[in-house]
Amino acid sequence: MWFAVKQPKTQVKRSFPYKALNPVTNKSVTIENKEQIYGILMDCYNEAIEKEFDVGEALYTQHFFFADTDHLYDNECQNLIKKFVYCDTFNCPPYPSLQETPAELVDNFLLIKREISKAQKEGK
Repeated sequence: MWFAVKQPKTQVKRSFPYKALNPVTNKSVTIENKEQIYGILMDCYNEAIEKEFDVGEALYTQHFFFADTDHLYDNECQNLIKKFVYCDTFNCPPYPSLQETPAELVDNFLLIKREISKAQKEGK
């Protein structure tokens, strides 16, 4: 959600392999693939939970140390955000009734709404 709200532009594109800083260990690492990026993201997630930081904000701000934004951009997630924004903007439900709306979609929409709100507040 933070990518959708902030729309960061990467100054220098990173191609595998490249050296970066792991913000959790504060050590230089060589990033060989996306799986390593996801591993560092999980470390950042765990640290945010442990230290009671806002997880969305922590992951967004820390990713700049070790990942190109393009490596994390997920079309499926961005399409889900667009669906939420459309439904929210035009005040229309994603399905004909609440009973027909998958519970997972409701959970995702609530998460998106909360994170968009936080990202917008953080930017002001």
